[in-house]
Amino acid sequence: MGFVMSTIHPTAIVHDGAVLGDNCKIGPYCIVGPNVVLGDRVELMSNVVIDGKTSIGDDSIVYPFAVLGVMSQDLKWQDEAAMTGLRIGKRCRIREYVTIHSGTPASNGTEIGDDCQIMVNAHVGHDCKVGNNVVMSNLVQVAGHVEIEDFVILSGGVMVLQFSRIGRNAFVAGMTGVTGDILPYAIYEGNPRAVYRTINRVGLMRHGFTNEDMHAIHSVYNAVFHGTEGTVAERLAKVRKEVKNNKYAMDAIDFIENRSKRGIGTSKNAE
Repeated sequence: MGFVMSTIHPTAIVHDGAVLGDNCKIGPYCIVGPNVVLGDRVELMSNVVIDGKTSIGDDSIVYPFAVLGVMSQDLKWQDEAAMTGLRIGKRCRIREYVTIHSGTPASNGTEIGDDCQIMVNAHVGHDCKVGNNVVMSNLVQVAGHVEIEDFVILSGGVMVLQFSRIGRNAFVAGMTGVTGDILPYAIYEGNPRAVYRTINRVGLMRHGFTNEDMHAIHSVYNAVFHGTEGTVAERLAKVRKEVKNNKYAMDAIDFIENRSKRGIGTSKNAE
């Protein structure tokens, strides 16, 4: 198929310099800034504002009243020309009233991966790195410099403190306050602070994890939270020998030892 002209509603404002891919749809009262790049078949439904150095990947759709790529709220960086931009991947769904801010000179930009669903009234702050297939439910609020790995689900009203890291395939229950790091493959809940509950068994089964995989991951977390002999480091060294052939369990150990900076909290059952 050859080039297909984009459709722009007469009430929309698309600034000179904006780049539109094939067959984009720009709905009523949308505003597209001069440094914006839209991939093929991107749809802005209506009343969408996209500004800054923002790019959106093919087949993504943005619902009414979303505001994307505007300058960060970080008071250390208030020079709009210095903002490092926002990159949103392919096939994303950005729902009503979502706000996602540009990165600052503290990073190379805010990033949202492919196939993400960001629901009504969610916010993603400056300099965040969000992986692929992430779901943020209504009213999720993510502060700056947060890293969220692939296949994470954040339930409604989750609040994430700046510089936190959330491991892949994790599930965070509604109204949870995330003040530290969230282990991959795990369920966390709690307010004002998140605590480890158990492995995300249902989510892992949906993504093809075997019983052996889940048992190996559980062995790691059981050693961390419920072991009684030696230090955590010593218990991890011991369990590593038992799960060394399972890539998911080894990834969990790597997260604890190398990727977590804010700590992984406590277990619900240990309180």
